[in-house]
Amino acid sequence: MNGLFSIRPSKELRSNYASISSLSRCNPVAITVNGREDIVVQSHEDFVKQQNYISELEERLELYTHLAEAADDVKLGRVQRLDDALDDILSELDGLVL
Repeated sequence: MNGLFSIRPSKELRSNYASISSLSRCNPVAITVNGREDIVVQSHEDFVKQQNYISELEERLELYTHLAEAADDVKLGRVQRLDDALDDILSELDGLVL
């Protein structure tokens, strides 16, 4: 564990919940069982922020992946004129039975 965590034994969950809850609003609290880290408790607000941040990073990664693939396509000459691409799309749409 790093210095950003408070560490408390599991028996304090029952005997001193208010203190652990208060600590978790400042920084995550590692709960130990028999001296070994078992779980981490953090405030709901921090959890939501963390999940939103992870989602944002995943979305960025997906975008960067698409941009890298597009750059590779350009480098490898896998491109076509926009007018030709639109004609192909419109031809395929005309062929669809709705």
